[in-house]
Amino acid sequence: MSTQLSNPTSLASASDKPAAAGIASLGWLLPFHALVWTLAAWLARGNLDIQGDMVETYVWGLEWQAGYAKHPPLSSWVAAAWFSVFPHTDLAYFALSAVNVLVGLVGIVALAGRFVPRQIAIFAGLAMAVSPLYSNLAIKFNPNSILLSVWPWTAYFFVRYVQPGSRLARGGAALGLGACAALAVLGKYFTVVLLLGLLLALLARPAWRARLVSVDSLLAVAAGVAVLAPHVHWMMVNHFPTLEYAAQRTGGTLVAAVGRFGIYTLAQIGYLALSFIFVLLMVRTRGAARLMVLSVVRRGSHRDLWWLALGPLFAVGVLSVIGKTQMASVWGMAQWFAIVPLWLAVLTQARVEFAPQRAIRAMAVYWALVLVVSAVVGYMGARRNTDDAAEPRAELAAAAQAVWHEHTRRPLSIVGGSTHEAASMVFYDGGGARFWDLHWPAATPWFTPADFARQGALIVCRGDDSDCITTASSLSHAAPVALEVGKTAWGRELPARPYQLFVIVPQS
Repeated sequence: MSTQLSNPTSLASASDKPAAAGIASLGWLLPFHALVWTLAAWLARGNLDIQGDMVETYVWGLEWQAGYAKHPPLSSWVAAAWFSVFPHTDLAYFALSAVNVLVGLVGIVALAGRFVPRQIAIFAGLAMAVSPLYSNLAIKFNPNSILLSVWPWTAYFFVRYVQPGSRLARGGAALGLGACAALAVLGKYFTVVLLLGLLLALLARPAWRARLVSVDSLLAVAAGVAVLAPHVHWMMVNHFPTLEYAAQRTGGTLVAAVGRFGIYTLAQIGYLALSFIFVLLMVRTRGAARLMVLSVVRRGSHRDLWWLALGPLFAVGVLSVIGKTQMASVWGMAQWFAIVPLWLAVLTQARVEFAPQRAIRAMAVYWALVLVVSAVVGYMGARRNTDDAAEPRAELAAAAQAVWHEHTRRPLSIVGGSTHEAASMVFYDGGGARFWDLHWPAATPWFTPADFARQGALIVCRGDDSDCITTASSLSHAAPVALEVGKTAWGRELPARPYQLFVIVPQS
């Protein structure tokens, strides 16, 4: 028998109405949390991200392709769409990251609302909001973090698909499931662990398993195929480059693969610690911690949510060991959409009393700490002249534009060079230029020799990037323009850094 709650709101008794009203008024905390983390990221970081993931995601999206050399296209599409409206600034990019998280947190609340009273479900979003998975790690917008917004909604539509409902509601849920699952695949192929986890949950629950053979299942498949079809066609035409890139993350011994999965699992426990503590702070009843721990180790505590919470982890374990995958712990950042709903469902079944007024105080303390720590991190980075704080990427973009216009008097259209610097220049340029990968031209196949002849190009190299300088010299047949560019941060003039620019003048 399924343990789902077909009418979870019935658990809230009349005597609970004051508490329920207090909980219902907490909805504003999630969007305010997004604002806090937008500001915190801006305070802590002197650049978007030193690894260059965010600018890479953006420059690919400008081309609006059905796929890219490293990853499927969803995160790049979202970034390009966002900056077709908002200014090309660090603050606006951090806001995109925060909105992406907000969408995922609302999805977690919606999922929890299928199993616990809606007044309680808000705690699921708040508890996950304080986890590093949905906060500082999520500020780097890339193919990993985009899953934070789509995985919870995929799970939500899955639950609506398997739970009882009207014919129309089930059909709509099936379409939503298929579309969201396909979007998740377009976010990152790691989504296979989500799909396997949901399939495992479907097969493990008899009431859910009966839904597998139905017209609604065909609707889900049809929706998924429709969303995925352009990307599949792109892969076939381009000989599956994304799969080749993914295959580079496999290798090693079986023992090493088991060890990596063990480290991965321990990291997940650490990531969830703050969420666990937050839920404990929201209850007045002793013994809540024991109930929450037992809910994870005992499948019978709440079978439906247990499979949803742990199914993806089982899939990760099997695939990572069999494939000997060299995975990072952040790959699983989106997989815990059901863990707090599981805890809340078990606590609700035990008639644990919640204290909603504590949520505002807890979040206020958390936000204050986040902002103070972010300011300290940002200031100390500037004081120590770290790369994250001191690299003058926006300033370099302005200086390089001036060099280009001095030589050509033409709009800048193509930028290549040291990868992060060139991609950053395209971002801060505001959408006029496009990125060309100097070191891996196959990653930007939309450029032709005729484009360079007609539009010219600017190659931007770090002073210590000898490969870039050598390649640029052979392509441009011109002497480089040497620049030293610095920036000001936290009232401090940071040391200038050397760059060499090569101008390929348009031929027409």
